[in-house]
Amino acid sequence: MCKILIFGGTTEGRLLAEFCHENQVGAWVSVATGYGKRMLLESPFLRIHDTPMDAKEMEVFIRENEISLVLDATHPYAAEVSRNILHACTASGTKRLRILRESLKGSSGGEHVVWVDSMKEAIRFLNQNTGNVLATTGSKELECYTTMEGWEERVYARVLPAVSVLTACEQMGFKGNRIIGMQGPFSEELNRAMIRQYDIRFLVTKEAGHAGGFLEKLQAAASCEITTVVIGRPINEEGVGLEEAKEILISRKPAKTSSCKGAIYLIGTGMGGLEQMTVKALKTLQNCQVVFGAERILHDMGDLSPDVLKLPYYLSKDILPWLNEHGDYKRIAVLFSGDAGFYSGAEKMAAALLEEPYCELYETEILPGISSVSYLCARLKTGWENVRLISLHGREWDLLKELKSNQRIFALLDKRNSVSALCSLLEENGYEDARLSVGERLSYEDERITRGTPGTLKNQRFDILSVVLIER
Repeated sequence: MCKILIFGGTTEGRLLAEFCHENQVGAWVSVATGYGKRMLLESPFLRIHDTPMDAKEMEVFIRENEISLVLDATHPYAAEVSRNILHACTASGTKRLRILRESLKGSSGGEHVVWVDSMKEAIRFLNQNTGNVLATTGSKELECYTTMEGWEERVYARVLPAVSVLTACEQMGFKGNRIIGMQGPFSEELNRAMIRQYDIRFLVTKEAGHAGGFLEKLQAAASCEITTVVIGRPINEEGVGLEEAKEILISRKPAKTSSCKGAIYLIGTGMGGLEQMTVKALKTLQNCQVVFGAERILHDMGDLSPDVLKLPYYLSKDILPWLNEHGDYKRIAVLFSGDAGFYSGAEKMAAALLEEPYCELYETEILPGISSVSYLCARLKTGWENVRLISLHGREWDLLKELKSNQRIFALLDKRNSVSALCSLLEENGYEDARLSVGERLSYEDERITRGTPGTLKNQRFDILSVVLIER
């Protein structure tokens, strides 16, 4: 269960999220932008919230998701966001840890570095000196530079290349040739190249530590013998470092026990409804707590039990995240139409469940159902031991090649590979005497089985998802 919430959007937040993934620790990660979300890896252990929240919204989110630990890994200069997180945690009674970025103040300096306490003080210093300025303090601080004397001709703004950011720069009056839209990290060499190209005399930055490319800026400025104006961190905070935070996350990871291993059953429901299922599959289904499947299949199952939770998902990308959030459910069924072993999604689902962590959490069993080929041949009173089985349902298959070497072929059809298209193909290639048995809505009340030749069937209308037995 995700009882941990990481406020990220920073390198530390990303590293903590990756640590959770690697160590199978479930966590929510909150970022303020879609860009922040794209920087995070996709993981069955991570759930992403990618819109900004104020203090009250944070409190509601924490309460609704029953968060027990909040890690504030926001930027060292995001003072307002950190205050909101603190207020939300205090109001909800939730434990909060501030993740501190190592300060580099005092480790670098010299004659080329000027330390100031605020943007206002930085602007005052720049007004007292002449020369071009490279602003690397972020788009939110850019408006401060517009109070400088002659800022239009002095300031070059290095910002993220997002449309919203570039638009905001232009609205503040920054001209296109004064906006450098680039995504870091920036190496010392790249910083040097920018300093030289734009004849920079002052580089303005925040003291963001190793994660913010701070040292690379200092080194590049020193190499080019220009001045770095460093804005110190706004507040002194108490908290823990990145490594200590990782140890805390590991300590909160629940120990694995073999006794809590669950079971997932991949069940073929046959050709429709409870009557077409095997007795074992039906008994297993009736004892499950959660049942996944396409809406049509769930409807066909009828009322299993008032305690059974039915969810209309049948793809692993939807089911696996749900499992990560609901580990208290131990008997789970995923339903597939027909036979789970005959061109079924059960194969991909089984493969996904063999991966970590699911192979450790669940035993997986496949229970077959009555396939469409078995059902149709039974209705035709014929065997199917010598029938070649193929699928033209969303697949490419050389049917003519199969006809040359097989007397009887059973095929699943779709909208493109329809009965009409199949009949035309057979007629055009000398198989006009072939016998076709087309099955529609097999096992349902409106079931229809139609027999004929390509010529007699090609102009008739059939269900898109028909099946056909071709006898050469």
